[in-house]
Amino acid sequence: MLTTMNQVLSWLLQGDVSIQYQTQRYLLQAESMLLEQLQKRIETEGFGAQLLSARNENGYWGIWYYQPKWTCTHYTLCDLKGLGLAPSNPIAKEMVERALTECQLKDGGLNFAKSDIPSDIAINGMFLAYASYFCPKDARLAALDLCIRSFQKPDGGFSWDYASPIGDPHTTICVLEGLYAYRYATQGTSSIDSCLKQALQCLYQRNLCIGEDPRYIRMAYPYRYRYDLLRFLEFAANAQIPWNESIEQALVWLVGKQHDGVWNLQLVHPGKVHVQFEQVHQFSRFITVKAIQILMQYAQASKTAEVGLRRCESMEKDKPVPSVESTGVDYFA
Repeated sequence: MLTTMNQVLSWLLQGDVSIQYQTQRYLLQAESMLLEQLQKRIETEGFGAQLLSARNENGYWGIWYYQPKWTCTHYTLCDLKGLGLAPSNPIAKEMVERALTECQLKDGGLNFAKSDIPSDIAINGMFLAYASYFCPKDARLAALDLCIRSFQKPDGGFSWDYASPIGDPHTTICVLEGLYAYRYATQGTSSIDSCLKQALQCLYQRNLCIGEDPRYIRMAYPYRYRYDLLRFLEFAANAQIPWNESIEQALVWLVGKQHDGVWNLQLVHPGKVHVQFEQVHQFSRFITVKAIQILMQYAQASKTAEVGLRRCESMEKDKPVPSVESTGVDYFA
C-alpha cells in the first residue's frame, strides 16, 4: 500500500548519500552489507567528500583546531561524524590522534586555543563524542573522561564557566553526548552512568530549559555547541533513555513541528561553513530522518510518538514529494 510514509522514505533516499545511509540504518534497519557500502561512499560523494576536500595541506581545516567557527578542524570532525563517515576513515583518525598529541593538557582536557588557558568543558565533551567514534581504543581518552566528570556541578550539569555554581544546557548536552559515546565505545563503568543520570536530571529539573531561549524550540542543524530540544531528543533516542514525562513533553513539541510527514529547517547558527547542507525555511532531510527515528524509538511508550508516526502514514496519498530547492539562506541570530 502506498502511503505518505513511503513517499517520505523515497524522498529521503533521494538525498545525499549520508541521508541515504541514516535512512537505511535508523528507519529501515537495512542489512550490514548495504550499510557498509553506503557508509563507505560518504567519503567520496556529496557532503562528506566536500568536507574532506576542504582540508589544508598541513592537515587542519580552517586555521587550526578551533579557528574559525565553523570551518576549523574541530567542527569539521563533528560534521563528519554527524554525516556518518566510516569510523575507520584514516583522515579523521589521524586528526583525532594529532589533537590528543598537540592539545591534551596534564589534567586530561584539551586546549584548542593557541594560548595558556584551561580547557573548555563543552569542547571536551564534543571532542570525546567524535574521538570515541573514530579512535575508541586510544588510551588517552580515559584521562579526558575523568577530567570532564571532575567538573560536574552540584546541580548535575556542566558549564564552560569554571566559576559558575550551576550547569548550562549547551555544555551539559555536549558532555552527555561525549560521555555516552565513550561509555558505548568502551563499555565503561557505572560511575559514568551515574554522571549521565545526574546531568539528565539537571535538564529535567529545568523543564528541558523550555522558555529560557527561543532558539531551544527551533529546528536547527548542525547543532554546533548549542542546546535545543531536537538535540536532546536525538541524544535520548540514541542512548535509549526510558520514556518519562519530560521526554513526552519534548515529543509533543516535535510532533507539533511536523508538516505533512516532514520537518522544516528553522535555524542555522551563523558563521562561515565549508558546505551549506540545507536551506532555512525548507523541508529538511536531516531533521526529518532524526525526527522519525525519535518517534520510532518512543512509539511503544508514548501515544504522542505513535500518533506522530500515524500522521505520516495516513496523509493523502497524492501529496507531492517535498522539494528542498534553494531560496537563499536566512540566519537567525
